[in-house]
Amino acid sequence: MVKEIYAKSIINKHRRRDSWFLDDYSLNPYQLCEFNCLFCYIRGSKYGGNLVRELAVKVNAPTLTRRELAKLAERRDYGFIALSSATEPWMHLEERYQVTRRCLEAILKYRFPVHCLTKSPLILRDLDLLEQIERGGTAPRFEEAWTRHADHHFALHSR
Repeated sequence: MVKEIYAKSIINKHRRRDSWFLDDYSLNPYQLCEFNCLFCYIRGSKYGGNLVRELAVKVNAPTLTRRELAKLAERRDYGFIALSSATEPWMHLEERYQVTRRCLEAILKYRFPVHCLTKSPLILRDLDLLEQIERGGTAPRFEEAWTRHADHHFALHSR
């Protein structure tokens, strides 16, 4: 049985930009994952072996996403948001709850770049939003985020 939970916050700011994915923030609209992959790093966490047993949907994720992105946008604190750093945002539950889709709508509204990792074909349902994010929101913010990353990277390596 899936739990419906209310999160206190949804956008997690990373201390350092991830050098592999270049993300500054992560957003996990679900807790754990129904795919239960054997190689998942979450298995070594406090949740243990069976990730399906404690599966939960953060029903207020879209509301929190809008609120938190509005504050970040006001401060011009743009950066890449990674969807699925600790869960699968397009698992079967998403067909019913649509929290990932509604979070993407907020990401589009506030023009943040997004990085998606998934094993699910359900992502195809949201291609309309992802294409709009790429065209209308991601390009200028990508350049801004990349420039910040590149400047920092080259400054470190030129010493």
